[in-house]
Amino acid sequence: MKNRPWLSELIIQPIMIVLSILAALAVNNWQESHAAAKRVAEARAAFANEIASNRQLLLSETYLPHHRRLQAEYRKALTENLTDPGAFFESGVHPAPLRDSAWRMLSGTATLMQLPPEFVLALTDIYQLQDATQKRSEGFLTGLGAPRSDRDSPAYAKDLTRSISFFLNDLVPAEEKLLKLYDHALERLGTNNLRGVEGHERQL
Repeated sequence: MKNRPWLSELIIQPIMIVLSILAALAVNNWQESHAAAKRVAEARAAFANEIASNRQLLLSETYLPHHRRLQAEYRKALTENLTDPGAFFESGVHPAPLRDSAWRMLSGTATLMQLPPEFVLALTDIYQLQDATQKRSEGFLTGLGAPRSDRDSPAYAKDLTRSISFFLNDLVPAEEKLLKLYDHALERLGTNNLRGVEGHERQL
């Protein structure tokens, strides 16, 4: 039988083409997997930094510790049937400006869905509670500024004390719950970003 190089080429060329396609697909899949892993790592870092920043902010003297002091003052005034002590208006309530940029940027993306489902649920709980707390504070403070004809009456002062006390009794536990959610999320992320006054944590 005569040597037929064209027959060998006819057999080998399709095989080489298939192998080349498979190799290209493998490289492409590796590149996509590598890029996806990089995006997930960046997302984890973004959430870790944002949550750690919010945790540190909430523990600063201007926010949760201040709200706890106000809560104690108004609880005492309400228990002892006193009029508004005025501390709420003298120092302000200072709603914490908690960040949510990472959540707004990544919510609903494929990158977020590549994180463990239980962690996505934890993030959802965090940012929903942040949003609800902010809206509750804004609504209450807006209501306080509404015009009233009885602002100078003892009945209004007593009612105001009760309203502020009830508001703070909602605000402080919500912020304390946020701290617990922050700590849980940071532990899952495996970060060393747990900063702040540890004494405050022991009170939760």
